[in-house]
Amino acid sequence: MELYHKIFKMNPDLTVYLDNPEPLVADCDEMLNHLTGARSMDELHEEKIAVLRDFYSVCSFDIKDADFPEPIGHFDSENEKTALIRKKILLQDTVQYLGRVYKKYHIFLYNKNGTLPIIQLDNCMIDYNEIYIRAMEDYVNSIINKKRHVIIASFALPSLIERGLGMNLQNRMLFKSIYRLLNMQELKRPLDDQEDKYIKIFLSNKDNNVLFNAKESYVMGKMYALFVSEEVLEPSMDNEMILTGVGHNKGRRLDRTLGALIKSDFAKKEILSEYMKIIDIIFCKLNIRNCIMHGLGETFDYLNIGIVAIMFQLLWDVAACEIFID
Repeated sequence: MELYHKIFKMNPDLTVYLDNPEPLVADCDEMLNHLTGARSMDELHEEKIAVLRDFYSVCSFDIKDADFPEPIGHFDSENEKTALIRKKILLQDTVQYLGRVYKKYHIFLYNKNGTLPIIQLDNCMIDYNEIYIRAMEDYVNSIINKKRHVIIASFALPSLIERGLGMNLQNRMLFKSIYRLLNMQELKRPLDDQEDKYIKIFLSNKDNNVLFNAKESYVMGKMYALFVSEEVLEPSMDNEMILTGVGHNKGRRLDRTLGALIKSDFAKKEILSEYMKIIDIIFCKLNIRNCIMHGLGETFDYLNIGIVAIMFQLLWDVAACEIFID
């Protein structure tokens, strides 16, 4: 990977482009070769981590070193203007580097396999699998026809990532707490019939979608209360939110949203730091979801295929549990 002085310039319509992209393109091709040359799933995982680390190195360097056009408009302070420039450089690097690598990697996968990865996102009423297939078909169509935009996928992927991340974090908290409970020498009180029944159902259906004739908040609320009372789970609004869907604290409530999941202490402990950083960049620092949904950011194309490539790769890695520490 080569860190070099990048020169960004502005078009008449205020969009920004990289005037000297050649070294970046060469670096992306090198990282692509590492991904496509992986000989095992473990090696591929390590190469994915390496891509993310290189991306962070590029961003850190460019934010301090790159030439960027003077933004137009009023700023209350020099710090405000500097923060905007740094955010725009981060956005450019995210799409130009990470988006380019992932897009080329996905083209390689499609040409090799004739399809892209299929994942399962089970739910009771909303068929997230159908949403995923529609998004993937849209992405494949854009790849084949060399389109700049992936409209359906752009709007669908943030919700799919939220669903996948929420399910995985909930399952990890649930089963870690259950196993801690089972490893205890003696409980403070015997399990009641419902608690015993729920735990047996969970343990016998670890790989399947479990349906109950009750609200999630009731079933998981019972589990949360049990785990807290037996001291196998810390009582907190974050933990209650992840497990039951809604956290409570002194009249306040915290719904299980993508933002709440990302900011939770449990997510920070469970997710590899390299993945935590890209999730934070995409959905917090760059606020990609709101920019897509509400049309924010008039001078950048948030339906860009590079952003979609990043979100697809993130979704696949969430579904495969590659983002987690263990």
